[in-house]
Amino acid sequence: MYIDRSRLVRLLLAGVFAGLVIYFIFNPGMVAYEEKHSFQIDFGDPEGSLRALKQIQDEESGASALLLMAVFSGAFAAMLGGTLTLADEVFSPPKRIALRMGVAVVVGLVVGGLSGLIAQVLFASMLNVSFLLLLPARIIGWATFGLGAGAGLGVALGSSRRALMCMLGGFIGGCLGGGLFDIIGAITMFVTQTGSASRFVGFTVMGIAVGVTVAFVEDMAKRSWVTVLSGPKEGRSFILSKPETTIGRDELADIPLFGDPRVAKRHASLLMQGYMVTLQGTGGSVAVNGAQMPSAMLRPWDVITVGRWSLRFHQKGQRHAAPAGFYAQPYAHPTPQPFYVPPNQTMVQPAVRAATGSLALAATSGPHLNQRFQFGPGTVRIGREAGCAILLSQDTVVSRNHAELSWNGSGWVVRDLGSRNGLWVNGVRVTEHTLTVGDQIGVGQTWLRVEGL
Repeated sequence: MYIDRSRLVRLLLAGVFAGLVIYFIFNPGMVAYEEKHSFQIDFGDPEGSLRALKQIQDEESGASALLLMAVFSGAFAAMLGGTLTLADEVFSPPKRIALRMGVAVVVGLVVGGLSGLIAQVLFASMLNVSFLLLLPARIIGWATFGLGAGAGLGVALGSSRRALMCMLGGFIGGCLGGGLFDIIGAITMFVTQTGSASRFVGFTVMGIAVGVTVAFVEDMAKRSWVTVLSGPKEGRSFILSKPETTIGRDELADIPLFGDPRVAKRHASLLMQGYMVTLQGTGGSVAVNGAQMPSAMLRPWDVITVGRWSLRFHQKGQRHAAPAGFYAQPYAHPTPQPFYVPPNQTMVQPAVRAATGSLALAATSGPHLNQRFQFGPGTVRIGREAGCAILLSQDTVVSRNHAELSWNGSGWVVRDLGSRNGLWVNGVRVTEHTLTVGDQIGVGQTWLRVEGL
């Protein structure tokens, strides 16, 4: 499973920020409420705690409690949804950010407020049955406004499927935060007379949990996506979750590509039917693996070029065969496609034998097509920097120091040097791999085949 780590970190930090903001806004009022009623849950005397809770409920009107919970959960969901959306759109123009954040905040307020009302009713009803239901009641309550936060982000992303995934992530995050709240309270009850410590940890953990689980659930559920290989958004992934995903300079495009006048506002579309994804030029020329064409059905690892932007297509599985000749042809030389077997053909794998001390690489696709590299035992680097022995200066997607090949006495090992777009061997992303003759190394837009001398 490949996780978009930069997005994961952004959503995690956004969750922390949202949790801390909500804590500093609402905690003073909650502390004053606790001091007014001189109430603290005593886990050693559950029956006494339950009687105290019921006494407070009798003193306070039901409408007042419902209103307070609706305001709190709506604000929390709006803050989480807004900050998560900001983190997801941080590289977009201000107009796009403002629009999507506005949608996330409004949806968070509405869904979070309604879920808060439901949570309060369930919480009170479960506590009336038994004090032992405090923990599950708290988990259900927190999970509901976590769901509201996920809904805000999901609706802002403009896809019903992604909205469901985000809501599921928010629900899971809310469960984690709610479960920790009373556990922290039990640990700190002898140190503090209020629930400040529980809320600080609970709100922060819930923010982190919602952000992280939203990212993980979305990445686990995705089937097709594209990754930006070059341009200001290099390394960012866009999940394909709608029948039509638009590409262009329009601020509302699903895959916005700004800063290049050659890119039209509605330049191209990605049409998805099950596992079949077709690139369709709608407002300008597009290229797949260097060949311009009006439309093409995409295969895993295909490189799409729109103006000066390059995007790589990824897919977890392919279940439908396309008509022969329908796929794009890469560079006029076949790019290795380990996930794809053309109709009525047999994929023949070369005989595998360990690479020896002398090694040769041949470029089988990309800007350096047919170029060969040969060297003896030692350590060599692959990249765009002048000092690299395997210099791929024409491949703008390759990092300056992308990968390293080293002879360890018994075999050749290729290692990723922290490149932005990763190191691939035989179609699988790796950080380190011991090579055998016939292996296909993918860096940027270039494939290098290992050949023995």
